[in-house]
Order: sequence, then structure tokens, then C-alpha cells
Amino acid sequence: MTRTWRTLTEAEHGVAGDLAPFGSFLPNRVQRGLIALCRAGFLRRGMFRGPMTRLILRLGGGSLDISFRNARFRIRGENNLIQYGLLLVPEYNAADIGFLLDGAGPDANFVDLGSNIGLYALPLGAACPAGRVLCVDANPRMVERLRWNAQASGLGHVMAVHAAVSDRDGAADLMIRKDDLAIVAVRHSETGAMPMRTLAGLVTDSGLTAIHGLKIDIEGHEDRALVPFLDSASEGLLPRRIVIEHPEGSGDYAGCVAAFARHGYRLAGRSRNNSFYLRG
Repeated sequence: MTRTWRTLTEAEHGVAGDLAPFGSFLPNRVQRGLIALCRAGFLRRGMFRGPMTRLILRLGGGSLDISFRNARFRIRGENNLIQYGLLLVPEYNAADIGFLLDGAGPDANFVDLGSNIGLYALPLGAACPAGRVLCVDANPRMVERLRWNAQASGLGHVMAVHAAVSDRDGAADLMIRKDDLAIVAVRHSETGAMPMRTLAGLVTDSGLTAIHGLKIDIEGHEDRALVPFLDSASEGLLPRRIVIEHPEGSGDYAGCVAAFARHGYRLAGRSRNNSFYLRG
């Protein structure tokens, strides 16, 4: 599928606060009926998914408050296919989260690169209330959404950072997919408006000394972000479990696969969008 990209507008850099408390946009009877109809048939797929979700949101004032895996989310009226999946397909990312949580104690720590609105981070945080979750996203609007959702969920141990993650510190500009504010691409620029950080630096700043699970989905930038971290991290900081987006078709990112082999990771399974790697 061809993607049309655009720069982030000035208005999208400055995100207004959302003052209405959680529960102000609970689904009404009509919305619940339409959601049930979409979940049961073809209206949740393909060309029908976007229009049906926009209709459901309009019927509730443009936002929707839902609970999902022990966390709270406010769905806005933006065209975001990931949020559509959350709304219409309750089993979204269940296998991925289950893999990350396997063997995790209540004090387990996680890192979520490309955290979006917290679809991974908040359920992980809810399951491990004595640990911490470091979330990083290049899109300031999604970082604001995640912070709001974490506060509404009572998950103060979820940390959200606005930055691009790469193999060096610097600056970058953000490119947004024209029809989906959740899908972004990073363009290196000396005068960029967004900080660009290494994963090692972000982890050091967070104070994490151990990582049980890491999830990474950053639009094809996985090699440059993850490989230098794996090659320089101490034994204690190497994540026990990694969920990584795989490119279209078979196989994974070549640089990451080679790094996984160097550090004792093995492929443990795959979901529709991600590969699961286990260390030890």
C-alpha cells in the first residue's frame, strides 16, 4: 500500500489538555449496538472499518471512554487504525502481551518503543504494579494521549518520553501518515523540532537497572534503535523477552536478527504483526 506522508503541523505539536474526566464519554446504547454489530461481521474489516468507527465516535460526541485489560483509554475521533482495532477487536495484541508478561513478577520493568496511546504499556503496567514501564514515542500527540490514559488508569509508574530513538543523539523532524496520525516516520535533521535519543541514554535517564520485556514498533527504524543498545547493554539490562514488528512478508529485520543471535535470543513465535524473541 502506498503511503502519503506529511509534516507535523504546528497545531499538532501543541496539544491542548483534556479536562473531561474518564467516564464522560462512555458508550451509549446505540454505540454499544453498533460496536457489537461490527465485531460480529464484515463491517469491522477493510473499507468499512474507518467509516463505521467514525460514525460510532460521532454518536458519542467525538470521543469514547473504554476499559481494556485493566486500563482506561479515551478514544478520540482521529483516523487511527490501531485505535479501531482496540475498539472493534478485543483480542488485539493479546498474544503479544501474554508473551511479554510470561514469567514477570509484580516488580518487572518494561520498555515500549513506539508506544502510541499505551495499548501495550498500560496493560503491562497494570499487571506489574511494583515495576516501571518506560514508553517512548516520536509523536507528541500520542505521548499526550498515553499520559492522559495512564493518569486515568491510576498508573503513575508508567513514564512517557517524547523522542525519536536511533543510533545517536541529535534532532529530527517527524513525518505523519496523511490518513493516520498514529503512523509516523522520522527524518534526521540538524534543525529538527524533536529530540533524537539512543535507547541506552533513555534507559539510563529512566533509572532502570533490569528489563523483563521490550516491545518495539517504530516504522522500520528498528535496526538503528535496537542493535546498538543490545551490543552495549550490561547483562542485567538485556531484555528477557522482545516483541518486535516484522516487515511485510517473511523474516525479520536483518540487523536485529544478527544481534539477537549474538546475545542468545531465539525466535519463540509470531503474531500477525510481531515476532517474539526469548533470551535463555
